[in-house]
Amino acid sequence: MIAPTSMRVRKTTLILLVLLAALALWIPQRHRLAQVRLALAEAEARRARLDGRIAAATAALESTRRQLHEQYVNHAATVAATAKVEQELARVDPGSQWVAPPSASPDWNAGSPYVWLRKEILPYLAVKVFTDDGELRPEVASVLTANAQQQRALNTAPPRLLAEYRALEVAHAERTDEHLPGIAGDGPKMTIRINPMPEEGARLKQEFEAALRNELGEQRADLLMKLSEGWLDSQFSRFGQVPKTISVIRHPDGTFNVSIQSGHSSTSVGGVPGIENHIPPHLLPLFSDVLNPADVANPTEPTRN
Repeated sequence: MIAPTSMRVRKTTLILLVLLAALALWIPQRHRLAQVRLALAEAEARRARLDGRIAAATAALESTRRQLHEQYVNHAATVAATAKVEQELARVDPGSQWVAPPSASPDWNAGSPYVWLRKEILPYLAVKVFTDDGELRPEVASVLTANAQQQRALNTAPPRLLAEYRALEVAHAERTDEHLPGIAGDGPKMTIRINPMPEEGARLKQEFEAALRNELGEQRADLLMKLSEGWLDSQFSRFGQVPKTISVIRHPDGTFNVSIQSGHSSTSVGGVPGIENHIPPHLLPLFSDVLNPADVANPTEPTRN
């Protein structure tokens, strides 16, 4: 028979074991619950921050929308006002509607009286800048916006320099028996050679360029020099850098052959009725020996462009 004291000890021990087992289960659960609560609090904090950013972004978006709407309204009002002004200008000055440059050039608008070109294209245009006497052509002066005073100056200095160079050519002309190719057959022959004049040519070129720059400035002067490069080389023999030789023969039937060589460039015509359209006027008197007596008595005025 078990003693009462022993039973009480066993019962107490059992209770303690149960309590310990319950405690062993409760503590981990408590810890996990604390972790869950902590994670939940962090998630809530992140959500709150995200809500704040969303609210700020929404406010900024609304502000941007309002600004865009205001800009659209202002732009529409500006466009309407501009269109009204353009209509009024078109009524008062029809050419004003073409004042604004196009978005890209060159631009060809069939309805516009103007063509937009970039300046760097101009030197490549085949434009005759000067007349045969060295004056600036009026249409070129208009494009360069040269005023009346500038045009008068440009129609004084270049012609004077050209006349001076032509006088130098006449003074330096020499007769030679070394005829150019194409001058053969029966009939009087004559060849004139003009030797290079590098010093005089350099001086005239300097004065020619200075005259352009003094009136038009460097940019427009350079443009004119490029546009007229071929004409200048022809009229000034590259400003005295190359010799010029002209040969003429008069055939028994009264027609002529003319050959001209300037530097490495040469031209030749045959069977022409006269030489006045093929030889520069200032050199024409040098060939009186091969002209018909009637031509010498009544020289034909050469055609000028």
